[in-house]
Amino acid sequence: MKLASLDTARPGGTLLVVSADLSLCQTVGGIAATLAQALADWDRVVPQLGEVYAALSAGHARHARPFTARECLPLADEAWWVAFHPPGTPCLVAAPGDCIAMSPETLPAELREWLEAEIRAQPCLAGPVALVTGCRT
Repeated sequence: MKLASLDTARPGGTLLVVSADLSLCQTVGGIAATLAQALADWDRVVPQLGEVYAALSAGHARHARPFTARECLPLADEAWWVAFHPPGTPCLVAAPGDCIAMSPETLPAELREWLEAEIRAQPCLAGPVALVTGCRT
């Protein structure tokens, strides 16, 4: 799954679900208004977000629009941004300066292994959101 925050007047932006190929997106305010709200209620919203992601990725979403990264807020600044759910289990990650948060399993294997090692090396990462420093970009 890929999530982003559309840069709007609202603090934290507006939550977007982004297709697997990064070509389409859809606002999902009826599910969660912001990424922070989605993370706070992850167990409830993840099935619904997953349905939107699947529809977007298959080209069947009714409210899809073209995805433009420059319209989104950056999710990380000089560090890897990682959301955990449950604590200790990463559910979303974003590279430094990225505007897309994605499921760790969608990362290239080498990068995923590096990130997992960084997380294991920092036991203080209890979530729900953390910045992993000592970055590799």
